[in-house]
Amino acid sequence: MKRILLVNPWIEAVSAYDYWLKPLGLLYIASALKHLGIEPVVIDCLDRYDLELVSFGARRGDRHFGTGKFLEEEIAKPHSIASIPRKFKRFGFPEEVLRRKLRGSGSVDGVFVTSMMTYWHYGVSDTIRVIREEKSGIPILLGGVYATLLPDHARQYSGADFVCPGTGMKPLEKALAYLGIDSTLQFDWFEDLDPDYSIYESPRYAVVITSLGCPFRCTYCASSFLWNGFFSRDSVRTAEYIEFLIETKHLSDVVFFDDAILVGNGFKELMREIQNRRIGTRFHLPNGVHARFLDMETAGLMFENNFKTIKIGLETSDPALQNATGGKVSSRDFYQAIQNLSEAGFTSREVSAYIMMNLPGQSEKDILNSLEVCEELGVNPSVNEFTPIPGTAQWKDLVDRGMFNEEIDPLLLDNSILPHWWEGGFSLKTVQRLKEAAWSLRRKLSGE
Repeated sequence: MKRILLVNPWIEAVSAYDYWLKPLGLLYIASALKHLGIEPVVIDCLDRYDLELVSFGARRGDRHFGTGKFLEEEIAKPHSIASIPRKFKRFGFPEEVLRRKLRGSGSVDGVFVTSMMTYWHYGVSDTIRVIREEKSGIPILLGGVYATLLPDHARQYSGADFVCPGTGMKPLEKALAYLGIDSTLQFDWFEDLDPDYSIYESPRYAVVITSLGCPFRCTYCASSFLWNGFFSRDSVRTAEYIEFLIETKHLSDVVFFDDAILVGNGFKELMREIQNRRIGTRFHLPNGVHARFLDMETAGLMFENNFKTIKIGLETSDPALQNATGGKVSSRDFYQAIQNLSEAGFTSREVSAYIMMNLPGQSEKDILNSLEVCEELGVNPSVNEFTPIPGTAQWKDLVDRGMFNEEIDPLLLDNSILPHWWEGGFSLKTVQRLKEAAWSLRRKLSGE
């Protein structure tokens, strides 16, 4: 039987946090390989609950509902941020643990490495370096978000033998063909497959998606670039899988990471199915749901099904900027959604609003106005700093206007680094002042 090693790499950045971070694409690839009769061997460098990592002496760093701090180690800064006064760190397994796992993985026919944020690319190349040293002569192939948004950069700097851009099963088809493995993927992977959580001995939480893509075209978001259209999965299949995960993995928390989970009737159908099955766990929606689709029925179903985290995309309270960035939300939509959630029984403990900060053309007053809206409605603000994402309309506009070069090191676009150098947005002092205003409001709403 053919064997493929799947690796979720380190994060190397100035900051990182396990905010329900699971390599969902890699887990679907593992399921697809099993479907094809190929054995997957998975190493997740970001698994805080890995038994070997715990035995190594690492604390799990648990915070709220399974989120928590990664094990971290300060490492040398890349040249591009040498003058920026921030420490650069590796998050995830110590190198000794990764090497031990690679040595124990046995003989494999290839190594598939995934990737997430483009500005985490140093973790990708560093992980590939270690894999090559431990698996000499074995082809290393790279897929994932970074490989899809910046394929040329990945080919030049990642160290992989072959880069497979794309989403869904397309990268797997390319990868298997590169390895000379004759496999035909003639199945509807999103309907027929579930992400393979069997690799985790004690995951505590699981990330699930019920849909792909988004019908909106927000200028700062890459969803429409990654997925050609919007697709929903059968709600019964999803409910069955969630029930299976809870029974077999004894999960405390299930997290939905869809880009547009409230679009259509699929979410309501899923909620009714979960209710009928009496699935008892905590649910979370951390991805900024669309306020316009959060009606009273949806709010009631979420309350009855024990949702503990609901983040709503406010983005900005400026109507002109709302329209200019894609028209995802209006202030009226937002007010109505909060009212529906409040009437259903939710409080500021469960509900928060995503506020975009440092959008091109955005004023400091806009952020303060958004905070005033949150205070008026009793909603916790969650400030999300703007990051230019390759392939988006915002990215192309900023490059065309000479705000930065297209060949820039993606690390510099990390929202934790951007204010240190970028003259096209808020200064570091302004960012810190606005963050403190948001924190102050959160403390006020929590009664601290």
